[in-house]
Amino acid sequence: MTYVPWFLPDDPPPLFPAAPASIDARLALRLLELMQRDPQLRHERICIEVQNGVVILEGTVTCTDVSREANARAWSIPGVHDVNNRLCPLKG
Repeated sequence: MTYVPWFLPDDPPPLFPAAPASIDARLALRLLELMQRDPQLRHERICIEVQNGVVILEGTVTCTDVSREANARAWSIPGVHDVNNRLCPLKG
């Protein structure tokens, strides 16, 4: 068995770049930040995808109000052109 030492530089690069590379990535990150601050959305399992300024929300949420709130949060972000809300509420 061969062992290869793993040396880290004194100042390792960050795991994630300081700013996302694409506009879509920035929109997704902004929406994620908004949802994490919202007590109603914070613990929901919502997948966020952005393609050409279109936000796609997928997952199963606890109720219809949560789906509506996630939809409203997505529309509140400047640069979002459309929202495709595919969230499935467990109860009305």
